[in-house]
Amino acid sequence: MTKEPKKKSAINLLLAAIFIVYMYFLIRIILFKGAPVNLLSLWEQAGRMFEHPDRIFNRRGNYIPFKEISRGMDDLSLSDPFSSINLVGNLLAFIPFGILVPMLLSQKVRLFRRVFFLSLALSFCFEFTQLVLYIGTFDVDDLILNTGGGVAGYCIYRLLTSFGWIASISKRC
Repeated sequence: MTKEPKKKSAINLLLAAIFIVYMYFLIRIILFKGAPVNLLSLWEQAGRMFEHPDRIFNRRGNYIPFKEISRGMDDLSLSDPFSSINLVGNLLAFIPFGILVPMLLSQKVRLFRRVFFLSLALSFCFEFTQLVLYIGTFDVDDLILNTGGGVAGYCIYRLLTSFGWIASISKRC
């Protein structure tokens, strides 16, 4: 085996490891609100949901697009940096996703669409999990913001590759 395939597989392995660590922290932040991942707690929540499935439909949430985004924009304040944590946090959380996915995909065609739909799908899985397991609320604006973050990450990826800053990594993957 030559050095080039070894380098390629080492870089792929490193990127995959970074992606796994990123996903762990993303799950921990979004689903567990920063607390340690507790699978037993999730299992218990799932059991409660199966005992009372009607409570899924009785939950409050935001099903109106841009409702919470508008509220967040109105609450923006330079004197209180935490006023926009939900707005900015949902965008920032998915930027690494939009950067890493194109680097990990072996087929480099239609990357924008793939990043867009994968960001949307992952965000939907998070929102659905929060709704069903009663560990948060469903918010359609989170879908919009998370997907926007993934797209922003993809734009950063494209910008970096156009300047050649990550071209060597992309070619090796």
